[in-house]
Amino acid sequence: MLVIAATTLFARDLHVAGGQVWDGTGAATRRADVLVHDDRIVAVGLELDVPAGARVIDASGGTVIPGLVDSHVHLSMAPGAAWRDESSPPGTLGHHLRAYLAAGVTTVVDPGVSFEDIAAIRAKIASGAPSPRYVPLGPPLSPPGGYVSVLLDNFAPVATEVDVATVLDRAVQTGLGGVKVTVEDGFVNPIWPLHPPAILHAIRRGAAERGLRVYAHAMSPTEQRIALDELGATVLVHPLDRPDPATIRRVADAGAYTMTTLSVYDGPEMGWTPGRLDDPRLDLLVPAHELATARDPEVQRAYDLAMVETVYPRLPGKATVAASPLPRALTRARARRTARTIVALSRAGVPLVMGSDSGNWPIIPYLFHGPTSIREVELLGRAGLSPAEALLAATFTPARMLGLDGEMGTVEQGKLADLVVVAGNPLSNLAALYDPRWVIRAGVARTPAEWMVAAGPRPAP
Repeated sequence: MLVIAATTLFARDLHVAGGQVWDGTGAATRRADVLVHDDRIVAVGLELDVPAGARVIDASGGTVIPGLVDSHVHLSMAPGAAWRDESSPPGTLGHHLRAYLAAGVTTVVDPGVSFEDIAAIRAKIASGAPSPRYVPLGPPLSPPGGYVSVLLDNFAPVATEVDVATVLDRAVQTGLGGVKVTVEDGFVNPIWPLHPPAILHAIRRGAAERGLRVYAHAMSPTEQRIALDELGATVLVHPLDRPDPATIRRVADAGAYTMTTLSVYDGPEMGWTPGRLDDPRLDLLVPAHELATARDPEVQRAYDLAMVETVYPRLPGKATVAASPLPRALTRARARRTARTIVALSRAGVPLVMGSDSGNWPIIPYLFHGPTSIREVELLGRAGLSPAEALLAATFTPARMLGLDGEMGTVEQGKLADLVVVAGNPLSNLAALYDPRWVIRAGVARTPAEWMVAAGPRPAP
């Protein structure tokens, strides 16, 4: 059974009044109020029977939307941690958790985290730290010498069917709803081994027997077909790396969810494009030392070289290549290609879920916890999705992916009171998501600034 860590909150009535509501059900935005009791929505509409003493949240001129879901984060990792001396999970874990709430993200899925770090993160949340709902998937099942164990030594590979059974059993004992499997031979050229068919089939069979969903890291057409046909994956944690029609049809026919992760290619632009790191909204949400790392030109150069060394391990003259315009040109080309693929997947009927990959690999300084989630939604709009399509990818669709659409993902009576009140209308301009007035998590309403200083379940006086 899926276990979601949550903060214990005290009873309250909230009347979110005077705004528009986009409820995520497919209905048009409409004028409505929302009434909350404890952690549940009890009514949506006009002329509600509001209990005496209810706290009024002024939504006039704004829009009430479901709390956002980021389906691909790495809470055990801090941006740029490889260039600093930090523990796992980082000492800034509480800051990162609050940053998600301040950004309007009320649920996160962590598809690559050790069992030990899951316990530490859950303990932090259980202690009363304000937090989004936390859905971990445990450590990735990767082959010996393959991705991701070859890059991150805290993820041991699985080599035998006994190894597979051990990890799957522990996933069940830990209360996870799924497991992540890597099917990745190289980001550009084949450099890493894949699981042999016997291991893929053992994972597929074992996951099915234990009621675990299979999430696959697979990006090329060949890798995604292996993930679907051999592994039986129901979720692809990254999009197809090119708009290949045959593979898109295969993904659509399988009904496999696809996480968007456009920020993986957009993130480096923060270092390459003057001014991106000077956005004042980052100062509220991002720890100062993470911003300092991202702004350090020496880190930028070291990061560029590290990426070239990883992607092209046999390439001569890596330092010269890293200092040339080539890495930026290739990254930008892949960003454009992936954006076209996202639109093609959407038009083919593939269910898309917003995932920012925040935290990611610790050598990457730019994928900040919190603001990157909003950037990811904005990138979906820039790619060509309508605002409603982009918002669905961050609300209802991930709730359905998790099997939690009866509890969250829409603004409806009986659902959990995870809501965001944004200034303006994100259905007209997704940039409205950068300006949340209030974020309501399980019935507790705070402004972004209040979330960032909150120390426990009760609002600051």
